Amino acid sequence: MVTGGASGLGRALAHIFAAQSMHVVIADRNGDGARAVAEELPSASAFEVDVADVASIKRMADAIAEVEGDVQVLCANVGVQEIAALDRLTLDDWRWLLDVNVLGMVATVQAFLPHLRDASGLRRILLTASTSATYAAPRLGAYTTTKYAVLGYGETLRAELAAEGIGVTMVLPGGMDTTHIASSAAARPSAIGPSLTTNEDLAAVGEQMIVSASALASAEHAARNVLDALIDDRPFLVTHGPTPPEVRVRFEQLLDAYAHADD
Repeated sequence: MVTGGASGLGRALAHIFAAQSMHVVIADRNGDGARAVAEELPSASAFEVDVADVASIKRMADAIAEVEGDVQVLCANVGVQEIAALDRLTLDDWRWLLDVNVLGMVATVQAFLPHLRDASGLRRILLTASTSATYAAPRLGAYTTTKYAVLGYGETLRAELAAEGIGVTMVLPGGMDTTHIASSAAARPSAIGPSLTTNEDLAAVGEQMIVSASALASAEHAARNVLDALIDDRPFLVTHGPTPPEVRVRFEQLLDAYAHADD
């Protein structure tokens, strides 16, 4: 089961599982896109769903369990982006990103977890975080906040499900050559107004990526090790790129703070 499966990393994940002769269910708010990906695969079905609509996720999960059978691998992969300085973001911007990136992921797991528990054999949950969850960068504050939350949620979920043999892996993609920004803009509710992202914001983020990380990778390249990570039950998978200096600085500062906690 792959949410956000109509494009980008989700589509790449769907193809990886299909290559293992798995039946793949693809869900996306872009129903036509989900159906198009399903048609690319030997055994697949598609659902049109918005993960911000909790009731629709539950209905989809129950329908899949009834028609398709038990779910063994759940990929909660949906995420949206808003690139802007923190002081320009509105509370509506924050609510939208939190509703989709955090609460939508939580709702997806809650809806499918009973069906994972009923399944036999390999049972895994893949949560899509981001390398943005490991260090802060200007103009990405809201997105970074949601991805930090995904890590906190995922690490706790992993600890709570370990005794049941259900593994949880958090994938942290680096920069990818996908339609993520365009699809985020398309998903933005009209009620909260147009995107606040400017060309200056995009240029600033692009410069940061060039300085701190590798060049953009394809979604297929980013997804290449996901299956092994799930089988091995790894807690984290960074998809590509060198370690940005900001990551080393952040963790060194945290370790130093712990070392001096009792001073």
